[in-house]
Amino acid sequence: MSSSISSSSFGKCTLGIPFCFCEEPATLRLARTAKNPGRPFLGCLKYNTKGLPYCRFFKWVDINEEENELQQRESTNEFLMKEKEVEKKLDNVHKREIEVMKKELVLREQEAEIKHSRRLLWLYWTFALLWAFWLLLGSV
Repeated sequence: MSSSISSSSFGKCTLGIPFCFCEEPATLRLARTAKNPGRPFLGCLKYNTKGLPYCRFFKWVDINEEENELQQRESTNEFLMKEKEVEKKLDNVHKREIEVMKKELVLREQEAEIKHSRRLLWLYWTFALLWAFWLLLGSV
């Protein structure tokens, strides 16, 4: 049974295998106390060695705790997947918004060209009518 301990107060953890404070892989052991007989825990091989320097790394390994950690990882993964989906959808919305804005800009430019062409046409016909009128008055 492995535990994924990430807190610095519990040593290092690599690939789901926790390491004790002396950077050795923690081992699964069973408690031999009257209060917790047979309860699994993770500890250093040097844990609680009498008269010798020993590592103080200790972590209870409860099945409920393992299930909770697994559920938390699954929930986190599900949340991250949904977050990526939302980001993709938002990105698509932004792309569509940019496309619409580009089309609006093209339409505005076309409208401005049409207005300019209408003004030029109005000036042309006004000048042509004035010229024709002037020619008529000059020949009379």
